[in-house]
Amino acid sequence: MAKTKTKTKISFVCSDCGADFPRWQGQCTDCKEWNTIKEFKEAAVATKAVASLNRGYSVQGSGIEKLSDVSEQKLTRYKTGSPELDRVLGEGLVQGSVVLLSGAPGAGKSTLLIEVISNLSKLAPALYVSGEESKTQIKDRGERLALDLSNIDIMTSGNIELICQTMLEHGHKFAIIDSIQTMFLDSIDGSPGNVTQVRECAAYLNRTAKEHGITLILVVHESKSGAVAGPQTLSHIGDTTLKLSRESDSKYRTLRALKNRFGSADEIGTFAMMPNGIKSVTNPSAIFLQQAIEASGNIAYASFEGGRTLLVNMQALVDTSMAEHPQRAVVGVDPRRLSMLLAVVNKRMNINVNDQDIYINVVGGLKLHDETGSDLPMILAILSSFRNTTLPATTIALGEVGLGGEIRGVPMGQERIKEAIRNGFQTIIVPRKNYPSESLNAKANIIAVDNVNDLMQFF
Repeated sequence: MAKTKTKTKISFVCSDCGADFPRWQGQCTDCKEWNTIKEFKEAAVATKAVASLNRGYSVQGSGIEKLSDVSEQKLTRYKTGSPELDRVLGEGLVQGSVVLLSGAPGAGKSTLLIEVISNLSKLAPALYVSGEESKTQIKDRGERLALDLSNIDIMTSGNIELICQTMLEHGHKFAIIDSIQTMFLDSIDGSPGNVTQVRECAAYLNRTAKEHGITLILVVHESKSGAVAGPQTLSHIGDTTLKLSRESDSKYRTLRALKNRFGSADEIGTFAMMPNGIKSVTNPSAIFLQQAIEASGNIAYASFEGGRTLLVNMQALVDTSMAEHPQRAVVGVDPRRLSMLLAVVNKRMNINVNDQDIYINVVGGLKLHDETGSDLPMILAILSSFRNTTLPATTIALGEVGLGGEIRGVPMGQERIKEAIRNGFQTIIVPRKNYPSESLNAKANIIAVDNVNDLMQFF
């Protein structure tokens, strides 16, 4: 009897972001990179061992029941010892959850996780698995950070089946896998890091975590575009996806939740990389306001992102252009928003800045692309620089500007005003809709404005 040949499935996968396509094309439509799509041959399922891996990403159950009759189980959460990480997670790690942590090399993922596993190991048996570093390197990092390493089990292996067997035999309740791109299953062809290996290793770990109540944190590589590297299904497998980013000042890090099944996906956390580890910053406004100076074109802005108010400095520089086409350069804001505001200034305020070079900068490297509340401080900064008039350093503004020149209210206005007062601002310029109660008026000089022409009183 002739032996049946195993069919080979051919797909085309982007080597940068992991997106797959039915045929080859020059540019990846996901990450916009050119010449990154490669042919990938995936062997068909040939053994029972492999077939069992492809049965789904989570715990399987064939029976059905009414959703209203499903037994209620209160989520058990564990504090990680890092206030900012707990904040982003939704007040701690959920038992049996799978967290994906991505970030560029050097962002501080390993530093953060060795501190987390040190704290968690005091609650229950914990395992640190590394496929990238030696045990000596990890121990040296932990000792340098003066952490308690006595309760942490360490393993340097990429064999997922062996890792899961070890977790079950030793009763580990917490585990860190650093990183999923270095893991492999013997029953699947291909080297660690390829699309199939990453997908099936993550699915295997996810099922183990759900069946046995093990809380996992998987480190995930990041593509050049800043997205999670690997197959797109990787983001669906994890319960929570976190991204650790380095700000322009290499000392500070920002943690964002891109997805969170157990809490809000809008929270952000701020960290400072110190010689003794990565530390939570409970008042990030102090970081971005510390560089404020008394000069024309400078004003503070109360932004609201991730469930917290963040005070930042906004700068504008307006200068007579010597070129045929004046320069427009921005850092931290949407350049299309700047063009719209300049049209409003020209049409509604009768102030012509079309022949001026205009530069906008948000101090600290923060990005406010989705912040319409930055319209008002941006116009004030532009007028301050254009008129060469210095606004007091204790002045802060917030508000959205419409095409008719009207100044509209912004969400969470009361919270922004309270944060500004708490940080010592004495003059707060707000839209009429966000004008606060008498109790806040007694603590600062709060000025309500209705139209962009009302701003001329400050010059």
